[in-house]
Amino acid sequence: MNGYGELARDLWRAADERRFLALPDRDVFFTELGSDVARRVDELVVVFAGETPPGETPRCRARRLRRALKQAEEIAYQELIFSHSVVAESELEADVEPEPAHAELQYAGVA
Repeated sequence: MNGYGELARDLWRAADERRFLALPDRDVFFTELGSDVARRVDELVVVFAGETPPGETPRCRARRLRRALKQAEEIAYQELIFSHSVVAESELEADVEPEPAHAELQYAGVA
């Protein structure tokens, strides 16, 4: 399992350990997810890094490639790790308590 799979595993465990433990073949799942993230990062790095500018110094090249890697990782995390919640949508909706209708007036100092 690569680092991306380990990150996903740790995040999912922290989000809801009961559901995490109920996942069948967790190691296989997170190994595959980590590989998917790595592939997506590789695809995106090329896009974000762009063409090498003429006269670019090695230091500037390293900075440009690091920035591209971070951007690619952010997008891949969002697309493949964070978008698949361990917590069911019905539970997320149940946790949100509606505010009273007069709450807006209280914030405005009217009530």
